Order: sequence, then structure tokens, then C-alpha cells
Amino acid sequence: MKKIALFCVAVLAMVSCTTITKTAKTADMPASFYQATAADLEVAPERITYTMTPSAEVRRGGLDNVKRAAMQEALIKNGNADILVEPEFVISRQKRFILPPVITSVTVSGRPAKYKGFRSLNDSVWCNPIFRSGYKNDVKSSDGFRIF
Repeated sequence: MKKIALFCVAVLAMVSCTTITKTAKTADMPASFYQATAADLEVAPERITYTMTPSAEVRRGGLDNVKRAAMQEALIKNGNADILVEPEFVISRQKRFILPPVITSVTVSGRPAKYKGFRSLNDSVWCNPIFRSGYKNDVKSSDGFRIF
């Protein structure tokens, strides 16, 4: 009996739970790159309204995911615009006894807009220290000089 018990303890010790930790390394980028691009935004004068009933997959992503999905469907259904300006959301929820409430519908309204006329900013504007004051660049190049 002792041999069987000792054998069982030895087997359990060999097949016990283990934790595996894996790490990944990233490559350091020695320089940062800035490319300033500007575009005009053409905003529609009328507001659109769209009501969506989110599926279970969309609801699993949380409230922000439901809002993004509603905006995406509203833009696709109303002229395939790029962005919704001044979005407003009305969210209907169904309360449940013990479980958290379920989002049953989302109504989004806003002005659809499209980006037009992409252009690169002029070097004289981009190199202006007042314009670039909000950008912090502490990266140094391989020769030790600062990259601007």
C-alpha cells in the first residue's frame, strides 16, 4: 500500500501545473519621423440619424465598441462618409435581475464629413518652432546629434 501511495505522489509531482512565461523583444528605432499632412473637411449641412441593434459579438467588446459600430454603420448607410462630426448617442438598455444590463439599441446622430484635398505642409510651416512646440523629440541619431 505504501508503494502505491508513494507512486501516486511521485506521479502527481511530475504532472503538476506549470506556468509558462513568454516575452517578446522589440527593435529600438533610433529616429522618429514626422510627416505633417493637412486635409480639408467637407461637412454635410444636415444631420443624419441611424438606429442599430447590436449583435452579441459587438456587445462583448463593451460600450465603446458598440458606439464605434453604430457610427460605422451610420456612415456606410448614409453616403459612405469618412467621419461623423458632433456624434450624439442614445443608448437603450434592458435591465436584468442579477446580471448587468444588456444594450438593446443605439441611436447615433451627427453630421457626416469627408476628407478632401490632402496636402503636405510647407517646410517653412513645419520647421517653425512655434508650430512644433507641442512635439517633443528626445531621440538622438546614431552620431549623437538631435534629429529635428
